[in-house]
Amino acid sequence: MQHRILSTSIASNLSLVAIRDRARQIGELFGLDDLQRTRFVTAVSEIARNAVQFAGGGTLTFLVGDSSEAAGVQSIVAQIADKGPGIAKLDQILSGVHPEGRPGIGLTGSRRMADGFSVSTGAGRGTTVTLEMLLPRDKPRLTLDKLSVLVDQLTRRKAQTPVEELEQQNREMLITLGELRRKQTELEEADVRKNEFLAMLAHELRNPLAAVSLALELAERGGAAHGAYGDTLALIGRQTAQLSRMVNDLLDVSRLTRGKVDLHTEVARIDELIVGALEMTAAELERRGHRVTTIYPRDVALVRGDVARLKQVFSNILHNAARYTSEPDEIVVTVGATDTEVTIEVCDRGIGIEPAMLPRVFDLFAQASTAIGRQDAGLGIGLTVVKRLVQDHGGSVRVESAGIGCGTTFVVRLPRVYEPLPDEVNPLAAMPQQRAQRILIVDDNRDAAEALEALLTMGGHQCEVAFDGASAFEVAESFTPSVAVIDIGLPDMTGFEVARGLREKARGRPLCLVALSGYTTPDFRQSADEAGFDHYFAKPMPIDDLYARLAGLS
Repeated sequence: MQHRILSTSIASNLSLVAIRDRARQIGELFGLDDLQRTRFVTAVSEIARNAVQFAGGGTLTFLVGDSSEAAGVQSIVAQIADKGPGIAKLDQILSGVHPEGRPGIGLTGSRRMADGFSVSTGAGRGTTVTLEMLLPRDKPRLTLDKLSVLVDQLTRRKAQTPVEELEQQNREMLITLGELRRKQTELEEADVRKNEFLAMLAHELRNPLAAVSLALELAERGGAAHGAYGDTLALIGRQTAQLSRMVNDLLDVSRLTRGKVDLHTEVARIDELIVGALEMTAAELERRGHRVTTIYPRDVALVRGDVARLKQVFSNILHNAARYTSEPDEIVVTVGATDTEVTIEVCDRGIGIEPAMLPRVFDLFAQASTAIGRQDAGLGIGLTVVKRLVQDHGGSVRVESAGIGCGTTFVVRLPRVYEPLPDEVNPLAAMPQQRAQRILIVDDNRDAAEALEALLTMGGHQCEVAFDGASAFEVAESFTPSVAVIDIGLPDMTGFEVARGLREKARGRPLCLVALSGYTTPDFRQSADEAGFDHYFAKPMPIDDLYARLAGLS
């Protein structure tokens, strides 16, 4: 139930001073905070101005009582009614576009400032705009007796002069600006905490993923993947790869939003980047039964960029196309080139994107309801990573879709370059003969450490395991390792300290130090370099890459 407080006439622009004054007094008496009061006064003033401009005036009525927007909450209501011609094309104006081409600021701006907003209008029947502002929940409920006292106080208040009103507006503006700055600071701090949480979450998820990945690798190399449980192990492998992809996306979006991604650029052929992305996405494409058709220009097109990151861009887009094409189908990748840019289109005939979702596709954590199960919808950050990385390469990306069921096309544009390609190296000729190494594994995750030990032993290496830094020093005294694989996060000391200690104990003897960590930020890599590490691997351990490093040791 709502109770009428007072009504006042809206006769001309001069009456707007009194209207603003009344709206402010009501906001103060009924407990609106500074920011709420400024929003309320501004919204009421804008709608009253519209009544003067388009209807020659009207009536403003203030009410108070139970909210129509939130159960159990009371609110202040302002109703501005006129007897004008009504509002034609109301929906178009509320969307922010005036029929005459001018922006419709009054209605749209007031709707954003009020907690509740409604318009009743008709041709020749006038217009009534209702604005509602919720009272703070911690305020006692207004009874009829309290309401009577407040209305009595209101009627005894002296009206402000235009000069006093202008001074009051200036004071409110300063207060509001201060409040907005405070809220901006709070939002920035919350954003920093959110990014730190994402980085920590991704790091913590990497530890169990590392153990599972190494166990799967051990089972496959031991022949179990071809036995009775081969299908089960393959399923676990696919799901682990999907989890790893999500964790990598979490880390990437955390670093990208903080501007902490370093790009190591070189000249690359665009067709080789697409081939690399297809290799990264091959398992997902095969699992869903899709085929990919690639169309390249006659001349080789070159771009300058971080090869790994650009492959990741196209892999994310291909993965997206595969995931949202529910039935086996064709995905077409078309590469075009002009004198100044290279265009890559990835087109699928999947479920498509509804028009309302198109502007938000690249937003962080943006998700749309889909025809396929939510368990396949991902985290909503892969395309955010795509957009940030493409922009960091001086390019652009957009998405096109005619709607649900009409497929989707992603278009990436990158600057074209005409620089010489780096010299190619024959990897077979460059790889020296591998020989057995004495490897010390230092990791407090026992499952991961023992799985890695079994894999390296299977490869002909001799291994010892330590689960903390102190144990590592003890083992090193008698074992004299030639290689040490060290987790950075240990319970008694950091992996950096272990690396320095082992290097000192080696007393000049050759010792290859390999860092293993869930953290992959430039700061951690720099600390690893300073601690004397020769290589840095992110969890889950890429075992083939480790074998390649071991093969390069004399």
